[in-house]
Amino acid sequence: SDKMNRFNHKEIYDVMDLCLSCKACKSECPSNVDMAKLKAEFLQQYYDANGVPFRSKLIANFSATAKWGSMIPSAYNFFVSNTLTGALIKLVAGFAVKRSMPALSKTTLLSWYKKHRNENSGNRKVYLFCDEFTNYNDAHIGITGILLLEKLGYEVIIPAHEESGRARLSKGLLRDAQKIANRNISLLSPLVSADRPLLGIEPSAILTFRDEYPDLATDENWEAAKSLSRHVFLI
Repeated sequence: SDKMNRFNHKEIYDVMDLCLSCKACKSECPSNVDMAKLKAEFLQQYYDANGVPFRSKLIANFSATAKWGSMIPSAYNFFVSNTLTGALIKLVAGFAVKRSMPALSKTTLLSWYKKHRNENSGNRKVYLFCDEFTNYNDAHIGITGILLLEKLGYEVIIPAHEESGRARLSKGLLRDAQKIANRNISLLSPLVSADRPLLGIEPSAILTFRDEYPDLATDENWEAAKSLSRHVFLI
């Protein structure tokens, strides 16, 4: 199988599995070699030959797990933080037992937003990308961000969109990430412009729009992806 798939090497997998996809290499390397992109491509090819590990599937589908957990966040937080049940969950998931697990917010940012009364309306509008990490784990930061923008006189709109796909990219599930990216490009590119930009709170999610989406875009979506990437900013 090694001859058929040149990416099927356990030694390279062990090295790539340690990469955090932080992209410091891209900024530090004189040739701007993006190891995070190489890692993602390698992992997809390696998975094709060897299957996707359970831990990688779990991390890649983080938002699905968080969505279920957000229905009963107190119970979820208890079980993942409890010494006995937390250790068992980590063992099954393949995580280090000594590491802490991220807790879920008492409410999701999207739930709060739907109930929130926005007093501002008019031409000063901005779109907010409700990324999966802020939505489920750090809703209080998202709420503060919306209130700040409103205090500055903006009407904040969370448009319909998918998750960012960041977790799938970090674990090398490129085909799944590509579907998410093109869906988001189709949903957001008709709305977002220089006058009404898309703002985000989680840096890795916004980096995905600016750095990966143009590469993941289909030919017909490439121009839209490039335009979208120019009008997406951190808050």
